[in-house]
Amino acid sequence: MIPDMNNPARHHFLDTIYHLRNEESLLLFSRIAVIEAEEALLVTDFLELEYRNECLDYPATPPAFNAAAALWGAKTIYTAAQLLLYREHTNTQLPVLLPAYNGTQTPDAILSADLCLRFLPAVLQQAENIDPDDVIISLLQACLQQWHYSGISCYAAEQLPDMAVVLDNATLRQLYADRVIACKQAALAKLPALAPVVKASMGNYANYFWKELL
Repeated sequence: MIPDMNNPARHHFLDTIYHLRNEESLLLFSRIAVIEAEEALLVTDFLELEYRNECLDYPATPPAFNAAAALWGAKTIYTAAQLLLYREHTNTQLPVLLPAYNGTQTPDAILSADLCLRFLPAVLQQAENIDPDDVIISLLQACLQQWHYSGISCYAAEQLPDMAVVLDNATLRQLYADRVIACKQAALAKLPALAPVVKASMGNYANYFWKELL
């Protein structure tokens, strides 16, 4: 479904996620709108189509779409972005507005949530630029530490991610290595469990793609 951006009765949540996926930028509104069940379903349906399209280029056999994880990821990026502009909530209310995922972190959940969570590092960076002492920063950092596939671009070397789920799935394992290469995250690339996958991905072009890693 393509939202009508000229419709006065706009769905802010759907508009934001549609714009994010197509333009890789966020729409900011003057308030955080309540997400109704109907709009949540529209967003989930849209993200399922996006996931199917991405899967066409995924290696191996991709995991099935995880609707709950995709919707949670969309709500997280939407709420976090709006909180950069619109903040009438107390610090103690922020964890309620940005709840943790209540399911199991499986390959399908990781890839489905990443449809939107991959943009969360940019929101984190904006939050740090606006106010380095903002409480929301620690919440977003904790989220990206747990969902580290989406947080590869802002990975901190002192963190040691749990790679068990990643390495156990052929699709996620390869996509993880590809993103590590794209972001040139040497600390991750040198992890004993991931290093062989990263080097195999670069093959004979390692000297061209990432000479410093050799």
